[in-house]
Amino acid sequence: MNQFIVQIYKKKNAASKKTVFVDRDGTLLKDPSEEKKLEFLPGILEGLKKLNKNKVTIIVITNQPAIAKGKTTISKVKSIHNDLINQLRKKGGYINAVYFCPHHPEKNHTDIPLFARKYRIECECRKPKLAMFKKAVEDFNINLKSSYIIGDRTADIKAGENLGIETILVKTGHKGEDKTYPISPNFISDNFNHAADIIIRNL
Repeated sequence: MNQFIVQIYKKKNAASKKTVFVDRDGTLLKDPSEEKKLEFLPGILEGLKKLNKNKVTIIVITNQPAIAKGKTTISKVKSIHNDLINQLRKKGGYINAVYFCPHHPEKNHTDIPLFARKYRIECECRKPKLAMFKKAVEDFNINLKSSYIIGDRTADIKAGENLGIETILVKTGHKGEDKTYPISPNFISDNFNHAADIIIRNL
């Protein structure tokens, strides 16, 4: 099962200027769980509103290996995204779409629930691979020459490098300290709001 999930929320007039690919956990949100409400990281709403005002297309690209680990389900992750979008709308902001990968490559675990085992595969969508990005480019007619990626993990920055776009590492979440991939981001920012300022200065 080499399939990722696409949730498109706002497509009209998208990709007219720049596109920003954004990681979810550690960049926009504190890692949500079933027990906790969504919690935005500091400066998220301010940054999103700046990008919205400047007609920047915002697409969340996120790995969600908790599905493959049996800790959550696709329907619950979809519900989190719907909640995210609804909360943003109430506060005057929006995200255009969310693409998420449910897979994890490790297979040799005997404690994985049966329903989750089909997601234990080597896929082409798990960041830093590019299947989700390529689909978003197709869906939104994105010009990669005017695109950025914002993330807190080395996989986010590596994906941006693989895609040939500008990369911004934010010092929230993992702060790039996971060291999974060697990276050299184009910019380093304190948070999402400051990253939005960098992008707007280059519109």
